[in-house]
Amino acid sequence: MDNREENEPRCVIIRLYGIVQGVGFRPFTVKLAESLGVTGTVKNSGGMVDITACGGKTQLNAFISRLFVEKPAQAAVLYSDTVDLPFAHFSAFTILPSQAAEGPVFLPPDLGVCADCLSETENKNDRRYAHPFASCAVCGPRYSVIEETPYDRPVTTMRDFDMCADCEKEYTDRQDRRFHAQTISCRECGPYLIFKSGGSEAFRDEAFENAAEVLRRGGVIAVKGVGGYHLCCSPFDRRAVLRLREIKQRDAKPFAVMFSSIDDVRQYARLSEKEETLLQSQARPIVLLERKEGGLEESVCGESRYVGAFLPYTPLHAMLVSAAGPLVMTSANISEQPIIKDDEPMAAWSGLDGVLFHTRRIAARLDDSVLKVAAGGVQVIRRSRGYAPMPVILSGFDRGAVFAAGAQLKSAFCLASGPFAHMSPHIGDLDSEDCIDAYRESYERLTKLLRIKPELAVCDQHPGYASTEFAESLKLPLLRVQHHHAHIASVLAEHAVEGPVIGAAFDGTGWGCDGSVWGGEFFICGGNRFERAGHIKPVRFLGGDESMKDAAKSAMCCLLDAGLEAHIRDERWPLIRAALENGVNTHANSGMGRLFDAACAVLGVCGYNRYEGECAIRLENLAAQALEQGAAPMPMAFDIYENAKMLIADAAPVMKALTQAAGKRAAALGFHTAVKDMALGMIKRLSERTGIKAVALSGGVFQNAVLLQSLKTELGTSGYSVYVNESVPPNDGGIGLGQAYIGLNVLKGLAYECV
Repeated sequence: MDNREENEPRCVIIRLYGIVQGVGFRPFTVKLAESLGVTGTVKNSGGMVDITACGGKTQLNAFISRLFVEKPAQAAVLYSDTVDLPFAHFSAFTILPSQAAEGPVFLPPDLGVCADCLSETENKNDRRYAHPFASCAVCGPRYSVIEETPYDRPVTTMRDFDMCADCEKEYTDRQDRRFHAQTISCRECGPYLIFKSGGSEAFRDEAFENAAEVLRRGGVIAVKGVGGYHLCCSPFDRRAVLRLREIKQRDAKPFAVMFSSIDDVRQYARLSEKEETLLQSQARPIVLLERKEGGLEESVCGESRYVGAFLPYTPLHAMLVSAAGPLVMTSANISEQPIIKDDEPMAAWSGLDGVLFHTRRIAARLDDSVLKVAAGGVQVIRRSRGYAPMPVILSGFDRGAVFAAGAQLKSAFCLASGPFAHMSPHIGDLDSEDCIDAYRESYERLTKLLRIKPELAVCDQHPGYASTEFAESLKLPLLRVQHHHAHIASVLAEHAVEGPVIGAAFDGTGWGCDGSVWGGEFFICGGNRFERAGHIKPVRFLGGDESMKDAAKSAMCCLLDAGLEAHIRDERWPLIRAALENGVNTHANSGMGRLFDAACAVLGVCGYNRYEGECAIRLENLAAQALEQGAAPMPMAFDIYENAKMLIADAAPVMKALTQAAGKRAAALGFHTAVKDMALGMIKRLSERTGIKAVALSGGVFQNAVLLQSLKTELGTSGYSVYVNESVPPNDGGIGLGQAYIGLNVLKGLAYECV
């Protein structure tokens, strides 16, 4: 090939879809083009980046190749399209004004502060020294400040702040890392701090110093962050932590702690390489780490063997932990209520020693995301800031728009359009009007920003869920999906597994197709068809949702069912027995979560869930301790039998063994081993019957690392392909993805079938 052909002029238009707005893609494109002598334009167009590039063939090929290879780390190109154009002459490579356009829209998540911006805030000679809101083209708030699309400063809450001359110069300088950084600001022109304490107010530097001093003295304050307020105090001050618990009305659930650095984290927790990577990722999630003994005040983590650790994700947070040391940072809300994002309701809270406000409006409320490393992978516990509303890509769909309402607890809905499933940020439990209002607010915001008009609504079969009522209110064609099938479908959606698979769904409760309460289920799933092929033997339990917190009551019901009434020592037993025998406010329940509660209570470890899952967590802690000590599990096993081709796992022998336990740790490990062996046995029997060697595991019980690790390992060594949730939580926070997947299949013409 001669030089004339290599230098033959060529012009193309490149359209990039995905997380390509708000991540510095346009400035990167300009700098790359100029380095190669390519001319043209780049602009945000709807939800994509639209690039027109012209140059010699060699130059252009290099430009296109490096565009994908060297793109900003925060960018995610989900798909692209390149089309040749007639050659046109451009004198340079420029950024054009953004424009609205048809097609899919993608919203960038909030990005943790980068090392360069942090370095500036720590440098006394830099004009951004101690600026709490320093950001650049590759870091800073995104989703939490967006009010319209495409993403540009005039449609964010940063439009309230006019750039000063210095910021304007950086914003327009192609060589500056703040070139076209939409959240650019400095101490002269950006948001500023206000600290209110008692009847006094302080501003800017004085506000920060006063807030830091209150924290150093053992006070409890609220701090306005990216997606809402945190309640903060020292994790070393028992009185402060207990005051915070009283203010937040959280008796026992562990608090997260923000540390200044990885080295700081290592003082208080064991840290693997994968966990370190998670902590330092730009999402800056809370990561559940095995904590070391001592150091933190005992009431921070309570009985949990984990500490929820995270690193600063804004300069303000970094400044606070630098000035006051590690800090408890917990959402400013009553547990499972929406996080407070607006100044007025935060100012109305009582019991605080002050509130550190700032003047940037928050457009969308966002809790901190929570993750942990389990069974060799990363497990999402709560998906919110830093991840939402990035889409999960669904293979095999090119059309269709679905609203999936999610569940009642840990609520998060899904808006799916073709292959893109946009999960809402975590909202909370829909048991109050405030949470329902937040759910509605998030729906209206996301449908507007994403420009998705659902043609089908999908909801849970439970008639009493607020999410179901909301789906009904939309007056769209409505599909009701079984709760546990949605759990398994969420795994199939993530991994593009068409099936068939054997699905094991373990949680506390969910409305079953027969009207009873399910929760320990084994399915044969493929496409939109599922068959309930096995389950835990149902036990008749007393009471509704509130009663489920009472593990001692669950234990009594399980012991009676197992013929072990003689082991019950609860003074309430005569009344409870009468209610059970007469069918007063009782229901049949096959939930695995209830068995964990019952086992915990029978062993005398914990008789009441002060927060969701407390008993199961404490039982897991004991099992983990037994494993660390090399203790043998106490022998116990479920009785598995077949009834009309349905496999049933009866927990009665396990309950009997627990009543005879001599050591709690060995018994707790024995219970976990029995559950693992039962699940393995059920799956093997179903596999022998069907020939299926693919297994999907989902449901809140699989947040139990001891159970998940042992079951996943044994399934793998037995030749099974094992799939678990990775992009969404295995708990009810991931239900919406499974519902959306099933809904999109219906729009493709695949009937929904429960066999």
